[in-house]
Amino acid sequence: MAAVCWRCIEDEYLKTIVRESGEVAECDLCRRDDEKAFGPDEFSGVLDPLMREHFAQGPEVKKFGEDDSEWYEQEGDPLSHHLQEVIGQYLGFEDEIVEALESNEDVRPQDGEEAFFDSSQDYVPLPAKPHTYVEEWGSVLDELKHRRRFFSSAAKTLFTELFGGVETRRAWAESGNKEDVVWEFAQGSELYRSRICQSIVTIKEAFSDPYKNVGPPPPERTRPGRMNAEGVAVFYGSLDSETCLAETRPALGNDTAVITLHTTKPLRLLDFRRLEKSYSQLSYFQPDFTEQCEKGAFLRRLQKLISQPIIPGRETDYIITQTLAEYLAHVHERPFDGIIFQSVQRSEGTNIVLFPDVEGKFPLSYVEKSVALYTTKSIQYTHDYQFVHLTEDGVWIDSDYDEEEW
Repeated sequence: MAAVCWRCIEDEYLKTIVRESGEVAECDLCRRDDEKAFGPDEFSGVLDPLMREHFAQGPEVKKFGEDDSEWYEQEGDPLSHHLQEVIGQYLGFEDEIVEALESNEDVRPQDGEEAFFDSSQDYVPLPAKPHTYVEEWGSVLDELKHRRRFFSSAAKTLFTELFGGVETRRAWAESGNKEDVVWEFAQGSELYRSRICQSIVTIKEAFSDPYKNVGPPPPERTRPGRMNAEGVAVFYGSLDSETCLAETRPALGNDTAVITLHTTKPLRLLDFRRLEKSYSQLSYFQPDFTEQCEKGAFLRRLQKLISQPIIPGRETDYIITQTLAEYLAHVHERPFDGIIFQSVQRSEGTNIVLFPDVEGKFPLSYVEKSVALYTTKSIQYTHDYQFVHLTEDGVWIDSDYDEEEW
């Protein structure tokens, strides 16, 4: 009978299971006959609950749209294909494991029951549903706004859970290469910052002392923002001047001064653009696999939560992103110098937020004679359809709605 020993299993969690629960048998891969091994029946026992939890018979997966034209069909794959994905390697007897899953399933067709395991059917992976983290995010925001503004243990617990191990996450770049979610921003990199000039006086100030009058304000003049509380200065900038201008949101006819800055040291940044496309190497056999998948699904949506515009009158919603910034800057096991995220004012643009050092200073230097003045001549608006979901606690609005998540 086909079998594989624990030494030939590549997945560390499955290796432990086989070593502890297997029976001595000859291994089809290494031909040893003195090690504990799993055959089709034993694999069937550990795979049955995993396959039921994370896969469904395909092929159709529906996506919500404004009309039925946006629904689509996703092709599934045979069970044997998904078994290789779950096990993490090719064993050579996947078909025998499928047969064992079919024969060991306790189903009664005479009572109208349908078998889950069927070699004639195709299957699709089920998407992770981050409901727990969505609810916890909302609960922490409510606590920060209405009950416990400072020293929130719930906020610390949430952020510790979310960002624990974030250094191990990777993202696929358009080039096909892997990119780290946490990376070093090189010394000498260019950043841009802008300020709307309402008068000739402010234009003169911008050109007479660009860093002082266009750069980050001193703490005593710092108003609350997306990533800072009142009186706590952080640097808001962009990686290009066009995005910087768009983020300032000037009105028609406004004059806006833009300056160029250089970083004076390497910076450790958390890139939310990459986090949105990230993955972590997981094993289906690890005890917290489902929880880690849910966390990953929430992390991939986090950029939208931290970058979405705040509705006038609901500025207190900034509290949770302000708390998030302080956690990343001061509480995380390896604090960050700043974060990077996609601009909502210019879809192809990127914003950067830098946290101050212990003296309240930023690792930036002004590029001499870089200050420039721009006048806004036109503004373009675009609109996206929004899905509105009513909940017991309020309203959930999502522009990237996936029916499978609800």
